[in-house]
Amino acid sequence: MEILLDIDNYEEKMSSDELTLSETEKKKIINDIAISNVESIEFVNIGAGADCMVIMVGIWLGYKILKLGKSINDGIDGWLEIGKKLKKLVKHNKIISIDSEGATLLAIKLISQKEKINAFEVMQEDTINLIDMSGFLPENKGLAAKPLNYFVKTIKVNDETIYIIGINSTGQAIIIKRYDVSLGMPYTVEIED
Repeated sequence: MEILLDIDNYEEKMSSDELTLSETEKKKIINDIAISNVESIEFVNIGAGADCMVIMVGIWLGYKILKLGKSINDGIDGWLEIGKKLKKLVKHNKIISIDSEGATLLAIKLISQKEKINAFEVMQEDTINLIDMSGFLPENKGLAAKPLNYFVKTIKVNDETIYIIGINSTGQAIIIKRYDVSLGMPYTVEIED
C-alpha cells in the first residue's frame, strides 16, 4: 500500500534542496502515522511545472489484502485497525492521496460503522484516474505517477449485504448504495438509510 502525506513538520525541508530523510526523521514519520510495517519513506514531486513535494510511504500489508472474489474471514480486526489509523490521518488532513488498497481499507472501516463484519468479499473494484503525471514526471511510479483517483468498491459483507462505496484520493468515503441479498436472487432489496 502507498500513501502520500503532507506532514507539516517537514515543509521547510521539503522546500530546500536536501530531499533525503535521516533514520531519525523516518522514525518520527512512522510514529506520526502510527502504522507498522513501513517499507519505504521518501520525498516525491507530484507537481507538473511547479514542484509539489510530498512524502510517499510504502506499507507492507503481508500479502495483497483483497483478491477479487475471495472471501476474507481472518484478520478482519487487523484490517479495521489499519483502516482506523488511515481514517485518523484523513481527519487530520495529513493524507494527500491513497492507493486502491488504502481505499479498500477505508471502505471496510466505513462499513464497520454500519454493521459488524464477520466476513467480506471484494466483488468488484474500479479506479478512475483523474490525473496522470507520468508524462510530466517519468521518474515517478505507482501512486506518485497517478496521485488523483476515485475508487469504486463493491463489497459483500457477511454474505448478506452488498455495499457500493466511493472513495476519493484524500480518503473521503461514502456509501453510494447498499443492498440486502440475504434472501438470494431475485429478492435483492435496496436498503435506504
